[in-house]
Formats: sequence, structure tokens, C-alpha cells
Amino acid sequence: MIEQTATVVSVEAGYAWVIPQQAAGSCGSCKSSGSCATSSPLELLSRKEPQKMRVLNPLYARPGEQVVVGMQGEALIVYSLLAYLVPLLALLFAAFIGSEVFAFLGFNDELGAMLAGVAGLLGGLRFANLFSLRSLNSPDFQPVILRAKESVIYSQIIPSP
Repeated sequence: MIEQTATVVSVEAGYAWVIPQQAAGSCGSCKSSGSCATSSPLELLSRKEPQKMRVLNPLYARPGEQVVVGMQGEALIVYSLLAYLVPLLALLFAAFIGSEVFAFLGFNDELGAMLAGVAGLLGGLRFANLFSLRSLNSPDFQPVILRAKESVIYSQIIPSP
């Protein structure tokens, strides 16, 4: 399971909207990011509001709470394959078919490959989008609040005499 700390911003029936916390190693949290040579000058232009995520809320977390959100690793793999592999395979398959059909009809086969490839890419993206929308109803593919973030309290151990 892949876990991330987040802050609950609002709740609705069975769900919560959370904002994931930025990783500690990212440039945005570094004190010297403004003068660092590795930081991009265009990074100032690309700063956006944090993205909200809708997650299952079995713990009935309330707005303002720090929680740990998790998602099954298999779901992440499926979504990655949908986002990258399916459109690419659709593009290649459609380009091959378009090239063969245009060559059979006596037209420029490269033009057929390009036109069919673009259509295949768009079709693959549409298929991935429809599949991901359908999987939103399945709890196996949704992120879920696992637990409240615990604050670590160190107690001093006093040895007994």
C-alpha cells in the first residue's frame, strides 16, 4: 500500500476531500530554494494551488485533521498502464492498420499512418478515461483514509534506583 500524509479540508457522505502534504525533500520546502542553482527560474511561474483529492472516509475524519491516506499498489500500476501503455498501443495499432488500408486503396500510406495514429491515440485516451471513470465506483481503486496521523511523543525514561 502506498501511503501519504494529507490534511482534510471538507467532508461529504462517506468521502473526504484532502490536500496531500508536499514531500520534505522537494525544492518548495527548502529554505534556500530562491538562491539555489538547481532550482528553476520558471518554478515561480508554475506555482499552483494544492490539488484536492477525494478519498474514502471510513474513520469519519473532520476538516483540519491530519490523516494518512493509502492506495493499493496494484491500482497505481493499473492506472499507470491505462495512462501510458493503452494510448501508445492504440496509436501504434491504428497507425499500422491505417498505413495498410491507405496502401491498399492506392493512397499515401504515410498519410494514412499519421491520420489513423492520431485517431488511435485519441481513442486510446478516451478508452482509458472511460475505464478510469467506471473504476471510481470500485473501492479497490480508490484512495482511503487509513488512520489519523499520530504525533510522536517522546517520554523521558527515568531509571529506577
